[in-house]
Amino acid sequence: MWAGEPEHDEYFPLQWHLHNAGQSGGTPGVDINATEAWELTTGDPNIVVAVLDSGVEMNHRDLISNLVQGYDFVNGDSIPEPVGAKAIDAHGTVCAGLIAAQGNNGVVVIGVSWKCKIMPIAIATWPDPGLIASSEIATAFRWAAANGADVLSNSWAEDVVSPIVYSAIVDVTAPGGRGRGGKGCVLIAAAGNDGGPVLHPAAYAEVIAIGATNHNDLRWYYSNRGPNLDLMAPSGGISDADWLLTDGKDWMWTTDITGVSGYSEWNSQDGWESEMLDYNAGGGTSTACPVAAGVAALMLSVEPDLTNREVQHFLERSAKDLGDPGRDDYYGWGRVDARAALDMVLAKRTDLNGDWKVDWRDFAVLAQFWRTSGPEGDVGPAPRPDGSVDVHDVILMGQYWLEEIPEPGLIE
Repeated sequence: MWAGEPEHDEYFPLQWHLHNAGQSGGTPGVDINATEAWELTTGDPNIVVAVLDSGVEMNHRDLISNLVQGYDFVNGDSIPEPVGAKAIDAHGTVCAGLIAAQGNNGVVVIGVSWKCKIMPIAIATWPDPGLIASSEIATAFRWAAANGADVLSNSWAEDVVSPIVYSAIVDVTAPGGRGRGGKGCVLIAAAGNDGGPVLHPAAYAEVIAIGATNHNDLRWYYSNRGPNLDLMAPSGGISDADWLLTDGKDWMWTTDITGVSGYSEWNSQDGWESEMLDYNAGGGTSTACPVAAGVAALMLSVEPDLTNREVQHFLERSAKDLGDPGRDDYYGWGRVDARAALDMVLAKRTDLNGDWKVDWRDFAVLAQFWRTSGPEGDVGPAPRPDGSVDVHDVILMGQYWLEEIPEPGLIE
């Protein structure tokens, strides 16, 4: 499956969004090409994804090794764990597992970027009182950026425009701003689940809005749409009726709160093993969002100097086009494709003369620096250059020979 032939994590076969062989009743090959992406990288531990949500189960066996210090803006302390025992309290833990549940450890599930880190940021307790005040959410965005978050994953949505929150979003995404040393944090958010227009914060231009597709690459009926929609990512349903169609086989298997709390309280009544307490399946744009965030983290694992706008550009132009040709209001640019995104990033790396095409002109630049340590010609091997211009660079350039990369001027 990927380099090293690791031990299979027990529930990886259920995770159709990573590798779809038709096991959920869907279409084989309709997935984010995660296993193909993992041939290049499984994530860099230096890349941090902040999960702004209900907190994350800090001692979960599939997450504990991939957590960095976060903050609880609900209670004002440094322990951003779920505060209740209801199913919805597991929301943040579900999202965290989809991003970076540890892989190759023989436990249960695998995240998209399973060697990257998760920064848990608690901003909500659902259903009451819900999200914290806008001023505190704004502070949470700035705190995450100031404390090293590269990607901010937001599986929540509001039908309101908040100037205070928007100001913070601008602060952490603007070129030269607070995010990633001026390169800008990558902000990704769920589009919403009511079938209407894209909600906030996803609707802001600085945020990448994510809708939801099923195991056949079809838009889920609930997925919000419109001119603010950027991309789609795999997800499950949101209702009992959705679940019953496939007994949950087409939902998103991930981490849950440890023990009897969380969504796993429904396992026995849904026909799954009642003793399976630490894992469950999720759906909605809430679970599509962290999948896309994981792909962004893989891209930064390969090329950490990408700006947030470059990440968005490569995510969009590498997506699997669905619906009407090109961007449309129901599918955005299409469904995220992790391997295609990484290939586009690497192709751009081998474009040494900056004309957005890999050809003999780039080879001439490489030859100029042959057998030196000059960074001008050091492009390989994948995933990261090795500090020497040699045969590895020729091989990587050959892999992307005559590739044309869509220009960033096309970003709307």
